[in-house]
Amino acid sequence: MGVKKYALPILRSYSAVLFNSSTKGGALLLLLTFLNPNLGIGGFTAVVSAYAFAKLVGFKDEFLRLDYYIYNPLLVGLSLGYLFKVNLLSLFFFSIAGVLTFLLTYTLSSLFSYYLKLPVLSVPFVVASSLLYLASSKFSNLFVGSLYPHSFFFPLELPGILAGYLKSLGAIFFMPNVFAGAVIFLLLLFISRILTFLSVLGYLCGIFTKALFVGSFYSAVSDTSSFNYILTSMAVGGVFLIPSIRSYKFAILSAVLSVPVVEGAKVFWESYGLPVFALPFNVTTHLLLYVLLSVSYFYVTKIYKGTPERTLDYYLTVSKRFPFTGREVALPFSGEWTVWQSFDGEWTHKGSWKYAVDFVITDEEGKTYKNQGIYLTDYYAFGKPVLSPVEGQVVAVVNSLPDNPPGQADKENNWGNYVVIYDKRGFYVLLAHFKQNSIKVKVGDYVVKGALLGLCGNSGYSPQPHIHIHVQALPEPGSPTLPFSFSSYISNGVFKDTGVPKVGEKLEPVFPDKGLRNRLNLLIDQRMEFVVRENSERKEFSVTVKMAPDGTFYLTDGASKLYFGIKNSTFYFYHFEGNLNSPLKYFFFAAPKIPLISGKIMRWEDYLPLMTLSSELRRELYLFLSSFKHSLFEVKVESRFSSENKVESDIFLPEGRLSAALEISEDFGFEKVTFGENVTIERRRGDEETAFSV
Repeated sequence: MGVKKYALPILRSYSAVLFNSSTKGGALLLLLTFLNPNLGIGGFTAVVSAYAFAKLVGFKDEFLRLDYYIYNPLLVGLSLGYLFKVNLLSLFFFSIAGVLTFLLTYTLSSLFSYYLKLPVLSVPFVVASSLLYLASSKFSNLFVGSLYPHSFFFPLELPGILAGYLKSLGAIFFMPNVFAGAVIFLLLLFISRILTFLSVLGYLCGIFTKALFVGSFYSAVSDTSSFNYILTSMAVGGVFLIPSIRSYKFAILSAVLSVPVVEGAKVFWESYGLPVFALPFNVTTHLLLYVLLSVSYFYVTKIYKGTPERTLDYYLTVSKRFPFTGREVALPFSGEWTVWQSFDGEWTHKGSWKYAVDFVITDEEGKTYKNQGIYLTDYYAFGKPVLSPVEGQVVAVVNSLPDNPPGQADKENNWGNYVVIYDKRGFYVLLAHFKQNSIKVKVGDYVVKGALLGLCGNSGYSPQPHIHIHVQALPEPGSPTLPFSFSSYISNGVFKDTGVPKVGEKLEPVFPDKGLRNRLNLLIDQRMEFVVRENSERKEFSVTVKMAPDGTFYLTDGASKLYFGIKNSTFYFYHFEGNLNSPLKYFFFAAPKIPLISGKIMRWEDYLPLMTLSSELRRELYLFLSSFKHSLFEVKVESRFSSENKVESDIFLPEGRLSAALEISEDFGFEKVTFGENVTIERRRGDEETAFSV
């Protein structure tokens, strides 16, 4: 176990050069570098020295999981192993190089992060390798005594552009030959189809651009520094941007931009006898990424999950499941109301004020009034309570304006009687058109969600009684509106944890059941024992509640993690990490979210990641194709309460439908899960422990 603990970060440093965290891939790359023993020993010595130094000075394992702290020393070791033959003196030099590069990496990564908000990439490798190459020209004993000719096993000859591509792939690990490139290509294809596609795309765009400028296609494909085009395309198109047609266009652009950077760097670097290293990759990627971050480009990757495919799957699922803006508010009423005007509405919700919603009450015929609608009292909404949609402080109130007769409007006082509340999340909520002298709060009052603010009226620019609500960044009425959404409501029998309703929708707020909430509000160190029956096989497993460093909770069986939490009157299984063979995944698949509402006849919808698919080949194909069109494939879940404690779900996969169910325990947690026809998970109560951490 101890050896494995130290070996995994080292293996990941090899695969991290190709933007993934595969330890098996790292092991293969480690072995591949030893086809040239000097190269392999140089890289391994440097990375082990860097890791040993990091542990010596007290860096934690979690810190060293940031792969760039180790792959930069690895690349420097490979660059020196490429140049020097192994002996005691060169081994000492490799070790010094590893420690020096680690120090550079730590310092530069801090500077890049603080001042530029950028990842350091392989800048420390470029700086350290350049410095050490220059220094070695003064170390005559090392240089003269140890310089050696390069030779590689398994020579392969392929024509033109294919050989150039494979040699450029090999050059990433200082092995510019066809065989090494072929092995790296197959490994890349196994790990990520998107990265493989981007490597080809970037290479082709780069060499054709260079050939266009220099007038020689042979010169373009013979230059192994073309690996910069490959790395730049992969980083921009698949790592730092969510894979999509947009990201692929940026990948093409980045490869084209890299061409003059490569050639310009050569002029300077080669005048000192230095290879160009990965300087063009770093310059182009950093410049493009800095601009995209500065303009808050929406598709910049916020969480990289180890491969572009996993990142894309996570992004697509989260964007569908959690379209939260950070400005979710409750409905400002009780009972059922109808949306009269929504965002970018037909009449007044336009331009800077388009993010607003108006509510009225309608009868079975869709009318907002009884009798002839001549009097304000004919309107169902008139005089109904208006409730606070947020918790916060009242910052503005107007209460004395008269109500308009039906069909008329006050053009001078647009908002009529209104209340503005400051929400501590950093925005203001305006509710307008209150009945004259009906507002119950005053400036400075602190209100809780659901508190009575006043009564619905017809003051201001309002032809009939209704509630107007919008969110704005500034306290002054009339300030530009901001996007927001409503939380925890039922629309036409469907529960919505959050959403923006459309015109004509009938909405009713719902409130959480405290008993159900308490049973699903799992506490640290609570443990549940289960028996799993899958395809006639029986096994036992236990899950324990733990808390991550960022404060989120998860269930774990020791190898995998299922993150969960409660928000907007809803229990969520957020996402699954780890071994897909873990039975924990079936909890996620059976009920990805559960409204904490009892006694209501309703259904709800959710989405699952494509990892739900049982066939790995199909899953990877769908993810690759989804990068070209995000809406191409999805796994939709339709759920309902079949009893007070049982959730039944229909899971709509691209190739068919599955049924699943989850039963909630009477004390805490879950009692039973079924998935399809072959999986049953039941709670075992015999020696189950319930432990709590304070």
